[in-house]
Amino acid sequence: MGAVAKTGTGAFDPSAGQFIRCMPVDGRTTHIQVQFKQLRVVTHDPVALQPGNARLRPSDVTEEDVELHAEVQRGIEHGKKSNIPSYAEYILRHVTGEQVGVLPPMHLWTERELSIHQFPDQDGVVQHFLCVPHGLNLIAIDGETQLASHYHLQQDPTLPQEVKERHAAAQLSAVVHDARPALEARKFFYDLNVLGVKVNTTIALAMDTTDPLMGIVGRLSEDVPFFRGKVERISRQIKKNSLKVIKVQDLRQVVVNMVHGIAGVQYGAKPAPVDKVALDELETVAREWLTAYTEAFGAELTDRETCVAGTGTVLAAVGALGQSLLDAPAEERSGRRDALIASLAQIDWRKGDHWLGTVLTQTPKGNYTINGPKQSAYAVHAALSHEDTTAYRRVRHQPEPTSASEEPAGEPAA
Repeated sequence: MGAVAKTGTGAFDPSAGQFIRCMPVDGRTTHIQVQFKQLRVVTHDPVALQPGNARLRPSDVTEEDVELHAEVQRGIEHGKKSNIPSYAEYILRHVTGEQVGVLPPMHLWTERELSIHQFPDQDGVVQHFLCVPHGLNLIAIDGETQLASHYHLQQDPTLPQEVKERHAAAQLSAVVHDARPALEARKFFYDLNVLGVKVNTTIALAMDTTDPLMGIVGRLSEDVPFFRGKVERISRQIKKNSLKVIKVQDLRQVVVNMVHGIAGVQYGAKPAPVDKVALDELETVAREWLTAYTEAFGAELTDRETCVAGTGTVLAAVGALGQSLLDAPAEERSGRRDALIASLAQIDWRKGDHWLGTVLTQTPKGNYTINGPKQSAYAVHAALSHEDTTAYRRVRHQPEPTSASEEPAGEPAA
């Protein structure tokens, strides 16, 4: 970036570009503190930088901008694209003070060399400012989803103008890498996205103090006697000789599915909407349902080596069964809960061929592997509760019904 230019206030030239408060890190790396209303002057909306649909782009986005972006960033599609609205909601709650949160620094890049200027403030303390020339746009090589989410908020027609102004004035953090060729920027993209080890879901969920469902999960882990002191909150998997009986993410999935049914597996570790349910009632019904299930099948839950009752996939389906209890009138819940337990008591929870196609897959060597909730929760849910399915009868070792054509001659079909 060259030497820091010591420019007095008298030599200040506002026509040179956007001046952004900064802290130099090294010759070509600068940490900036910037409001979004200024950041959007020196960046493009990442969505507008996607290839195709040239006619829909803003007039200041050129084909050269799109091509340069493609050299150092992946496209906004699939999970990245679908994450923008939810990330925008998180940002909104954060900047309005509705929820305590944190926004990580974005990493912005340009091939151009930028200059840093020093100006004393009113107290005589020298402040550093990065000058981004007018017409130059920085490209996000990391944190692009966050940047796109800021633009998404400003484009939301449902947000009041005063909320947008509050968001635009929020202080954001970014690291600017300048005077670097595209090949270096691509290497930085790799370093920032690949070299870091993401925390596993178990730890991440355990650390979330804002998710109302995790509050319920925490209390269930103490209030359901079978779970007390036996919820795995750190490791991704329960170790073979561990005394733990359930992972925290599996317990949360049970609660999610009591609200959303088996379709709740789509949320995984992401926030699940619970605004249409009374949380205290959900907690009560979940505690009663899980207490009944663990009292009935505690031995099978503990025996993870030979039984499937404690697998995440089965537990997700058990949670979905509990939705009928949550929806039922309070006076009917006890009877329905007993009926569910009686039906589940007919099941052979031992691993075996009767679980193939639902919770188990068999390897070429004849070993069984456990299928995950997103892969097989629907099939397991059918096996547990849909009486008209083959899977339901198979896990209970019930015979298949005899068709009319197979009835003995002279006898009416059943």
